[in-house]
Amino acid sequence: MKLLEGVIVAHTTPFNNHDQVNHDEIKKYIQFLIKKGVNGLFVCGTTAEAQILSFDERKKILETVLSENKGKMTIVAQCGTINLDGTRDLIKHSQSCGADGAGIVTPYYYLYKQEELFEYYSILAREFQEFPLYLYNIPALTGNNLEPSTVSRLSYEFSNIIGIKDSSGNLTNVSNYLLETRPGFKIFVGYDRAFLSVLLMGAHGTVTGPGGIFPEPFVEVWQAFQNKEYQKAMELQNKLNLISITIGEGNSLAMLKAALKLRGIGNGLMRRPFRSMSEEEMHIFKEKLEKVLQKTGYQL
Repeated sequence: MKLLEGVIVAHTTPFNNHDQVNHDEIKKYIQFLIKKGVNGLFVCGTTAEAQILSFDERKKILETVLSENKGKMTIVAQCGTINLDGTRDLIKHSQSCGADGAGIVTPYYYLYKQEELFEYYSILAREFQEFPLYLYNIPALTGNNLEPSTVSRLSYEFSNIIGIKDSSGNLTNVSNYLLETRPGFKIFVGYDRAFLSVLLMGAHGTVTGPGGIFPEPFVEVWQAFQNKEYQKAMELQNKLNLISITIGEGNSLAMLKAALKLRGIGNGLMRRPFRSMSEEEMHIFKEKLEKVLQKTGYQL
């Protein structure tokens, strides 16, 4: 199994005009990401509208991704659900069809104690001992924060818990994860502005929605960092920030889909209760985006 590292894209989900998942556009999107040099894909995460997809839709999306990817990018499927049985089901499917691992967001809606979260992940780690698992912390949406002490315990007790995607936006969290987890435990951030900063702290990459629309600056930051060209990496990070802010920094899925449509993939449609951009909004958005791209030296 390949492990995540570098630029990991959290993809959007294309729908057709009848609100069905458009698998042809998914295939087109996978080829786009491969061509741009993306290292990995986080399948059916927050950016994919996964919590308003059915389990069957999520499984079929992963199958399409794996079939089209052909081993080029590292593929990890986000399998966390609101309950243990649902999460088990998705992990089993991911393992059986050849994914490189499973991401597991904390259970959500109800607020859980740290010991309850520890036991939840422990059960899954014992059941899937031969499969790489990644914790996923996004407390703004789940209501549950994985404290560094909990992550530390999990990292030392279960070798198949490989790392964590942290979307808390809290650099103290990241610092403490790095200090308190076992050597080699992988830390990924889900907030673009901190990409280079956390790499310099010792993190292993980013899981990004905007990076799935404009992979170029993300890949360039990663490459510059790998080459120890830190001044160049800082300049690229500033360009990355401008682009990410312009397309919503991952906080507006409609903006991400609209931008991807402008790049020739998908139709920009959201699944209800989300609202898609109107034609007028799209026109204003395109003008603003084109100005930023001209300033940063990138193109649609």
